[in-house]
Amino acid sequence: MSDHLTKTLDEVRNDLLAGLSDADWEAYIHLVDWLRKTDVASRALRIGDAAPDFLLPDVHGRLRSSERLRGEGPLVVSFYRGGWCPFCNAELRALQAVKAEFDSLKANVVVLSPETRDLPRLLKRQLNLDLTMLADVDHGVATSYGVLFRVPEETKAHYARLGYDFGHRHGSTEWMLPIPATFVIDQAGVVRGAFVEPDFTIRQEPSDILNNVRKLAGSDAKDASGKYLGQKVELPL
Repeated sequence: MSDHLTKTLDEVRNDLLAGLSDADWEAYIHLVDWLRKTDVASRALRIGDAAPDFLLPDVHGRLRSSERLRGEGPLVVSFYRGGWCPFCNAELRALQAVKAEFDSLKANVVVLSPETRDLPRLLKRQLNLDLTMLADVDHGVATSYGVLFRVPEETKAHYARLGYDFGHRHGSTEWMLPIPATFVIDQAGVVRGAFVEPDFTIRQEPSDILNNVRKLAGSDAKDASGKYLGQKVELPL
């Protein structure tokens, strides 16, 4: 059985950290320290904020509207850095593993990164995902959610040595990345759950996201086994 079905994301993180080279480890520590010192995460949306609506292309080039998606039920918006990031891929696999539970709650899950062209489509095929993957063209949504940062020069040099060209992958001259973050948005467009962590190796466990969604889903929501989940609960603003 695959790791993403038998381990928590925290357990997978520990496995991935153990495999980092000395250079990777040094670059990781540097970037996380830089993100904390510059306090990039303080600009991110918080619980109670209005989530800006967006219209982005999916892997088939179809435009997907957040307003329409949240009109169908709770909307989970998760930012990932790109298919080159193993921690992102672990998170995507973990979300895929519980997709049926999100479906049973009538919740839509969208994952978005700045990667463009055929990269999201190839990643979806590579990881065998059935998630809605969107291309955050020109970083517009990451900017409006307050999770975007310009890659510092030391980190840029490290990734360039590894052969990554974010300008090419993003279709932009600037090297910009989102802080990995997950937001749960209600049908009125209000943020009801927010997880923003400058340490890009730490991601919100899908079980915690599901707990937030269940509280929004209403009394007719069922889990994957068909069991009713109880009365609707209002989350604090």
